[in-house]
Amino acid sequence: MIRWLPLVAVLACSERPTTPSGLRVPLTEGWVATPTPGGLSVGPKGRVVATLELRSAEVPRAMELSRVASAEGATGILQDEGEGYSAVRYSLGGDRDGFLAVKRVGARTVWCASTARASLADVDDGLALCRSVSTEAP
Repeated sequence: MIRWLPLVAVLACSERPTTPSGLRVPLTEGWVATPTPGGLSVGPKGRVVATLELRSAEVPRAMELSRVASAEGATGILQDEGEGYSAVRYSLGGDRDGFLAVKRVGARTVWCASTARASLADVDDGLALCRSVSTEAP
């Protein structure tokens, strides 16, 4: 079961500070979101499995995200792309997968990435979370 968490937070990134933004973040049952200086950390309570950053950059093509993952040694890269959304899922060897995803939300983009602590199921949930991020209705 997915639980929706409305957030009004000041999110910043290295590019430039952002203004407060109301985001609607779908959290998987048992997951929590914790504000960080650069955005949000999400995952099951006590374990961060993905990070989200709000930026003012464009949504890159999945091929560009694939190049980034390949440069870090990822293999078995799967691409997903749609209007205002781009993502890659990849293997890091053994039983470890990861993802990079970017979604347009209003005038900005939300950049999502798995952490080394993400399980295979966490990667699925993290990708679904990033795909479903939206703005809060005023």
